[in-house]
Amino acid sequence: MGTVGKSRLKSIPAIIAVSVALALAGFHLLTAFYGTLSPMIQRFVHLFGALLLAFLLYDANGERHKGSTAVSRWSLALVVVTAVLGVYMIYELNPDAVLNRGIWGISELEQWTGLLLMILVLEATRRTVGWPLVIVALVALAYAFFGPYLPQAIAHKGYDVWRLVETLSWTTEGILGIPMAASATFVAVFILFGSFLETLGGAKFFLDLSSAVAGHRKGGPAQVAVLSSGAMGTISGSAVANVVTTGTFTIPLMKSLGYPSAFAGAVEAVASTGGQIMPPVMGAAAFVMAEMIEVPYWKICIAAFLPAVLYYVSVSAQVYLRADRLGLEGLPKDELPKAGPTLKKGWYLLVPLVSLVIMLVALQWSPMKSGIWTVVITVALSCLNYYLRERRFPWKELVKALELGGKTLVPVATACGAAGIVIGVVSLTGIGVRFSQVVIDLAHGSLPLTLLYTMMACIVLGMGLPTTAAYIITAVLGAPALISLGVQPMAAHLFVLYFACLSFITPPVALSAYAAAGIANANPMKTGWSAWKLGMAGFIVPFMFVYNRALLLQGHWYELLLVVCTSILGVFALAVAIEGWLRRQLPWWCRVAAFVAALLLIVPGWVTDLGGLALMALVYIVSRASRDGKNTLPHGA
Repeated sequence: MGTVGKSRLKSIPAIIAVSVALALAGFHLLTAFYGTLSPMIQRFVHLFGALLLAFLLYDANGERHKGSTAVSRWSLALVVVTAVLGVYMIYELNPDAVLNRGIWGISELEQWTGLLLMILVLEATRRTVGWPLVIVALVALAYAFFGPYLPQAIAHKGYDVWRLVETLSWTTEGILGIPMAASATFVAVFILFGSFLETLGGAKFFLDLSSAVAGHRKGGPAQVAVLSSGAMGTISGSAVANVVTTGTFTIPLMKSLGYPSAFAGAVEAVASTGGQIMPPVMGAAAFVMAEMIEVPYWKICIAAFLPAVLYYVSVSAQVYLRADRLGLEGLPKDELPKAGPTLKKGWYLLVPLVSLVIMLVALQWSPMKSGIWTVVITVALSCLNYYLRERRFPWKELVKALELGGKTLVPVATACGAAGIVIGVVSLTGIGVRFSQVVIDLAHGSLPLTLLYTMMACIVLGMGLPTTAAYIITAVLGAPALISLGVQPMAAHLFVLYFACLSFITPPVALSAYAAAGIANANPMKTGWSAWKLGMAGFIVPFMFVYNRALLLQGHWYELLLVVCTSILGVFALAVAIEGWLRRQLPWWCRVAAFVAALLLIVPGWVTDLGGLALMALVYIVSRASRDGKNTLPHGA
């Protein structure tokens, strides 16, 4: 009887967690379909559910509870405190109460509950995301307190605790600000779309289709990883989550073919990270970008398309060249899924993606409206497919998708709450303008140097943070400096988004690469550096689209046609330079020539294009002249 009682006690928190996850997912589907609540209540309910789940699902060390693992008393106490706080704050966020606070200020009880909310958000963020974002938020709060005692360049008048609590907890300038607004509306809807697509067979379909298309080609399994991880990564919203899902299949497959462990892990990490910059969904950060620069989301999709394609062309080219270098062939066709039967079985899973593009770009619907109708189409077609093929309704799959979606929202919501603290401090103190001025002063007004410094700041600030939080912080601090020097807002924000994302594959804190290294049983740092090399195009292209609007598909058709052709050839030249291989091992001077050619071909202009073409022609001639001496390297190279 004691064992049964203890088992029930262990299962109660799990049941509560599932119930909260389902309720949170249902709340977002209903408000997306029928209309959102008042801004502050919509955002707080979203955060409230995420806080409850954070303390139910994650222990004090930041580890997810597995199976029936008991939730600690400390975590249960936090759940109870959060529940009481949540009920009180929902009542106090009604329009009349908000109006009264605007006139009379916050009461003493509201001061303490606001402070408690800040503490709970930081603790939940520490558990779900880790220390880096919490440290950034604490540094921001310390800066707000100690402003008068800092050097003149960054000093300010300072703010006391209760002024910060009022701004950060009870207004839309802090925890419930722009990041939470995005998270509580269309980001939540698209996370749910991803969970439905994955649970109803989308992950397996994209993997099988990629295998059918590319599995038999040279370096086939690695090309499968590039295609499937890119396809799922753009929907999943998390590079690391994508690595540990598709990577469990693609990484062992690459290793079995002969790819070195570190390279196999790096391919998966780079492909999954690239999903954050690939339209139409682009993870979640692009939705926040649309809010911050007040540009329709479809315009961001169009602008981001070619740079993302260049990123993947470069990765795919390196994978091909490495396979050729190691003498690796693709898998036998009879061991791979067939394209025809795969499409016949899962064609309906492509319909939501096509519909999403049409709704966002052609019909120019809002992300929220597009997202909810994409979910409706996905569920309707999947249910019809299950009924026709299996004569059943997929109740279990739908409930699992809702639960998965609700739980997946947790780290995004908590991170947005902590990021809101940073933004609130930036807004109060004006440090964003000061930071921009410091960067410009250090660069002596030079745009190239400002771009370089901003890139380094974005990579450092983005290390260890979720994509959305990394983008928010880097955009608030880095983008204004570029805009003040004449860079278009779209280009400036895409620039910081790229480097916020690329922090996931940039050592020493390359989270995607380290997650992949764990699956590949490879050295994490070696995997990180391999990923950094594979993603090199991502470090160059942003500099180019700042100077060349055609890379963002802005301009006349002939400009766009020219830039598409030359830039694709340019990133292929970059792959040749990095791998040092084109039909044979290239001498060092050919690698240098290929690298210079890559830069010249990506930079706009007839002179640079002709120079790049000439250099690549020279490299190709050298590789052809020594064709008979072609050699392959051992598999461990």
